Amino acid sequence: MSTPLPEAVRDLLRRVDEVRGLSQRTDAHVAPDPGQSGILLDTLRELVEELEHSHRRLIETNVQLVSLREVASHLTATADAGEATRTVTRYLCRAFGFSNVALLLLDREAGSLKGAWTRRVGEREHSLSFELPLTGDAGALARAVWLNRTVTQHGARRHTPAQLPDGHALLDVLTHIQGMVCVPLQRSHVVLPATEPHELCGGRCMIGDPFLIAPPPGPDAERWAAEREERQRHCLSCELMPMLGVLGVAREMGAPAFQAGDVTRIESIALSVAPMVENARLVQDLRESEGFREHLLDSMASGLAAVNMRGEILAMNRAAETLLGWPESEVLGRPFGETFGPDGEELLHAALEQGREALREETHLRARDGLPVPVSFTTSLLRNERGSVYGAIATFVDLTPLRRAEEQARQLDRLAALGRFTSSVAHEIRNPLTGIAAGVQYLSRSLEDSGPQREHLTFILSEIRRLDRIVQDLFDITHPRGLQLRTAPLEETVRRAMQILEAMAAERGVEFRLEVAARLPAVPHDPDQFEQVVINLLKNAIEASPAGGVVRISITASFAERHKGRARSPAGARLRVEDRGCGIEPEHLLTLFEPFFTTKPGGTGLGLYITHDIVKRHHGALTVQSEPGQGTVFLLDLPLEPRGGNS
Repeated sequence: MSTPLPEAVRDLLRRVDEVRGLSQRTDAHVAPDPGQSGILLDTLRELVEELEHSHRRLIETNVQLVSLREVASHLTATADAGEATRTVTRYLCRAFGFSNVALLLLDREAGSLKGAWTRRVGEREHSLSFELPLTGDAGALARAVWLNRTVTQHGARRHTPAQLPDGHALLDVLTHIQGMVCVPLQRSHVVLPATEPHELCGGRCMIGDPFLIAPPPGPDAERWAAEREERQRHCLSCELMPMLGVLGVAREMGAPAFQAGDVTRIESIALSVAPMVENARLVQDLRESEGFREHLLDSMASGLAAVNMRGEILAMNRAAETLLGWPESEVLGRPFGETFGPDGEELLHAALEQGREALREETHLRARDGLPVPVSFTTSLLRNERGSVYGAIATFVDLTPLRRAEEQARQLDRLAALGRFTSSVAHEIRNPLTGIAAGVQYLSRSLEDSGPQREHLTFILSEIRRLDRIVQDLFDITHPRGLQLRTAPLEETVRRAMQILEAMAAERGVEFRLEVAARLPAVPHDPDQFEQVVINLLKNAIEASPAGGVVRISITASFAERHKGRARSPAGARLRVEDRGCGIEPEHLLTLFEPFFTTKPGGTGLGLYITHDIVKRHHGALTVQSEPGQGTVFLLDLPLEPRGGNS
């Protein structure tokens, strides 16, 4: 049976009043007589206007929320959480017309809420940073987090939004606040029931527990406060903590009180702000994690490269860049073997295709300059959460220092054996040589000045002198003489060496050209031994130069790095010997100063070793620059101080 029309109209008007009551409107009407058509028309007109207003408000809010999402893109690029909260609060004040907005984010390590309060005055926004502790009761903003529900205050003077220390700049703002709505921001996952124990807390979750609201009367209040703070600390240490922070919107004195519709609107805004904050925090955590990973990889002493299943390079650390000479940006996506050689590629493919991981296998990688680099090579497979292999990591340690140390140990062993040999038989060798030389010279007096016999005797004498030089070199290596240092210009020593070799240079058609800088510092050196150094360098330059060539010699002052606030002063003297001969092969540069290394027919390989040793005992430095076909430059630096430093 259908309801009579008058009764249906009364029910409809009663529902209108109930709906208006939801928005806390005070202009609800008493259901009129259905026959009073004027009242019915007025009611319908008001309903249409309210519906239009609601739709306009909804469209406006949606547009503002879309703009708010654009703010989210800025948050992901902002590393500073304080800057992020200021950006959001200023936007909410400007876009939604709020006079006061607070946004606080949870800092679990500090056990507090940190963020910004923005107050809009006219067309300008003023932001203040502040922090609230999350243990105890720090006001409505913190209470909304623990209760996990909206907290609306209509009397902010009696119930403060935030407990702040004396003198805080925000206290002046809070004195003008009439009411405030505090909405908690929650992570996207569902909160566990409060009755379910959390693994880390070891007790019931504090979130949403009404136990927090008010202390019991009497002497139990102190125990209640201590228990509450203990549970709050446990909850803050829990990985399942679901809260992100809190959004607060406040109105100042004289403004209308918050209605239910206002609260709903602020809660809708909070629902849009929460994922923005969560995404920004996740991006920041990811950025920090990537930064930590990069720092960790780059701090490794071992080279590291990661490849996919096709052997293409995915990543490389700084040690690998330094060792092999390739920047990471130039090798990403390139096959490992194509870049670093087939030996390492073979070990990687054995891991990827057969699962055979290498452990400290010695092999060679190819550097950017094409030279082989001995390494200790280890591979390990990359697996996803299902255990499937999706790539491999290669770590490698440069064995060059180890090889060099081994070679130096072998050289020291050889030198030690040579020293023992020299000490035991050198005199026995030199004494017969002296007798042979005297006999040959006596025999030469009975021969004519020319003839084949004279040539043979001359050859015998030259070979005797060569044997004597070899024995003397052995003595110089195994029994180095102490330095007799004298502070004097290097020019005198260099000119004596040039004079000694003048005949040899003229015979080969080589010219000396000496340049000496003005105001050279006098450096401590042993003139006799340093003369031997210069002779060796000049002799090598003469032998390397073609006929008609020039050996350029220069002596200049050397300078240390400029120190802040200090004048640039000489640190020592530099000798430069340059020839335009055949140059030195790159692989020979590494072993040039090692004993017994030589490329000359009949050479002993001891000259440059002795030269380098004398310079080193002067606490100087001897370096070489050379390219095949472009000549060679030797640079010799001697310090002002005999111990090699400047005071």
